[in-house]
Amino acid sequence: MDNINNQEEQKKKRKLIVLLFLVILLLASGMTAYFLKDRFFTEPRVISGLPELETGLEVMSDEQMLKFMQSEVDKDKININLKHEISVSKETSVAQLAVKNKPTNAYSIQVEYLLKEGNEQLYKSGLIPTNRQLSEVKLKKSLSEGSHEVMIIYTIFDEEKQINQSTIDAVLYVS
Repeated sequence: MDNINNQEEQKKKRKLIVLLFLVILLLASGMTAYFLKDRFFTEPRVISGLPELETGLEVMSDEQMLKFMQSEVDKDKININLKHEISVSKETSVAQLAVKNKPTNAYSIQVEYLLKEGNEQLYKSGLIPTNRQLSEVKLKKSLSEGSHEVMIIYTIFDEEKQINQSTIDAVLYVS
């Protein structure tokens, strides 16, 4: 009889443990739902009404709007000013280049001037960062008076490497 009573007591203890476990599980689920309800079950708040419109506002002019829109487009592009007709002093071989790497550009550049006839290099710059310009340079070779066709090769660099290169035709006027 002791054995039967002992078995019944063990069954009651197991039922009590299972019941206690279920109560703890239920409490944990309820607490979790309570703390996470704001994160997952909130209704959207409707905010009604806007502040009053500011007085004294001005409409942007077409020119201002175009300038703004161009600056947004220029962020991903490079805009370089190069002279296509370049004056060169016969006595000093100094060329008036006027290469401008605008401050709106994101890249540094390098320019190289080659005579079309014979592909002879007349000048090659170092790196020209943004917001810098190259006004005049001494050419490597003295040229005869008159006009000379050249190619301007400009190379674009980011902080680590060359990313693009382009060629433009130009004329040197030696006088």
